[in-house]
Parts: sequence; structure tokens; C-alpha cells
Amino acid sequence: MEAKTNPALASLKDIQPPEVITSWPIAYGYWILLALIIISIIGILLFVKRQRRLLAPKRIVIAELKALDPNSCDFCVQVNTLIKRAAISYLPREQIAGLEGKQWYIWMDSQVKQTAAPLHRLLDRRYTREGLSGDEALSLQSLALQWFKEALPIKQSTASALRHNREESQC
Repeated sequence: MEAKTNPALASLKDIQPPEVITSWPIAYGYWILLALIIISIIGILLFVKRQRRLLAPKRIVIAELKALDPNSCDFCVQVNTLIKRAAISYLPREQIAGLEGKQWYIWMDSQVKQTAAPLHRLLDRRYTREGLSGDEALSLQSLALQWFKEALPIKQSTASALRHNREESQC
């Protein structure tokens, strides 16, 4: 015996499952968030790269200062040269190269919060015959290192103040 089929059931189709839901394309908000994250990462990388380039002369000069031999007879000259080289790496050569004596020390003091009188006194010893003792050389090295850490990188506002002081002194 054959079962009779209901004619209404014959017109029905098999049950079809819905289409698989995928995560693509994602909503616009996620695209905007992704774009902001990528822009932020690029901005941070550019900032870090710029800072490393800005601080490169400071790192190099500090490494060279630490590598200097405090017992050499021209240690004061070498330290003064390092300070000038560091300044020239941040400012135009014309502003720094001509500074000597009191003007040089005034400029050095304008870069730090407190005057560096002991550093000046020790740098003045480069003109004496006897030079520095071992303790004075180590003191000069530590004072110069402190000056480098505080003064570098040189701010542009102090560079404009330097130009203003030079113009006043020429009048």
C-alpha cells in the first residue's frame, strides 16, 4: 500500500538554511577606527624618528666626552671643542663659531637654568701652563656632562635671544 500524499505538502519546498553571515564587509565605523589607528601609529613613528634625529648630536657628544682621557694635557681644549661642536650641530655656525671668552660663557649660561661658573673656571684653565690636576679634570668632565644633559638640544628661543644680544653689543 502506498501512502497517499497530501497535495498541499507536495507544493512545499525543502527547508533552506539561511546564507552564512560573514564579517565582511565591516561597518564604516570599524574602517574609520582602523584608519585612526594606522594614522596614530604613523604619527608616533614619525615623532620618535624626529626625536631620535634631534637627540643624535647629544648622544654622540656625551659618548665622546666619556671616551676622552682626563689625563691628557689638552683635556680642557677638547671639552671646550666638544661643547662648541654640540652647539654648532643645533645652531648655525655663524652664531657660535665666533663666540669666545665672556660672550661664550654668557651664551653657555643662557642654555642652562643655573650659571655654570665652576665649568667656566675650569675651561679658563686651558690657557694656563700647568693645566688641570686629575681631580679637576674629572670635575670638568662631570660638569660638562651635566651641561650637555641640561642644555641639549638647544632651543630656538635661546638662539633668537643670542642674536638679539649680539645686535645690542654691536650698537
